[in-house]
Amino acid sequence: MHRTFLALGGLIVAMNASAATLEEAADLFSAGKWTEAAAAYQEIVDREPANALALVRLARSRAAGGDATRAIEALKAWFATGNGSYQVAMALPEFRSLQTDPRFVAMMEPLRPCQAPEYRQFDFWLGDWDVTSPANPGGSSRNRITSINGGCTLREEYTTPLGYEGTSLNFYDAARRVWHQTWIDNQGGALYLEGRLEGRSMVMATTTDPQNVQRITWTPQDDGQVRQHWEATTDGGKTWSTVFDGYYAKREKT
Repeated sequence: MHRTFLALGGLIVAMNASAATLEEAADLFSAGKWTEAAAAYQEIVDREPANALALVRLARSRAAGGDATRAIEALKAWFATGNGSYQVAMALPEFRSLQTDPRFVAMMEPLRPCQAPEYRQFDFWLGDWDVTSPANPGGSSRNRITSINGGCTLREEYTTPLGYEGTSLNFYDAARRVWHQTWIDNQGGALYLEGRLEGRSMVMATTTDPQNVQRITWTPQDDGQVRQHWEATTDGGKTWSTVFDGYYAKREKT
């Protein structure tokens, strides 16, 4: 990339002999020539304001060259194209120096996935619990509910003293505005539920057969416990029977 100059009527006019290309800019970027790479990517962005690749490379070049202000400006433009990625931005090494910059934090935090209030509706289930049931006095199982995938998923790990184990993944489907649970145990049993928060309770049920339905309701109690009530119907909801009715109490730390 170079420039030639022509004298026209006493004025010096700069003309691009060849416009910067993505390939040329990429070569400069790979060589760690941050100032030259930023200039090349800026030229491309000036021609193509929605070029997401050029924008993120511009931001990376600016950040690597120590120009935090213009790096953040380029990042904002990258996200404005609709092609920006929170995970990518947080993983790219050139942006590590920005992660303590309040301007970067303020820009990125609203972009963090799974931060809407709906994703927190089932957080009352988080914890390490002892699970008991009035139908089985004296017996106690353990259920560990943890947040994984950056707060996008709840993982359940259930064990009983007799060796029964089961695991479920629970997540909010923002597109359909429903919660899902996929359960599998160590006996090959599986359960697929979906539903939503109803009042204080999370209610999820099977959906494949309207006559035969499994429905589970989790309700936080005023004393900090959580009640789980599992019901089943074989007549389309005319009558329900209880499969399990238990209470979760936080385990004492040892």
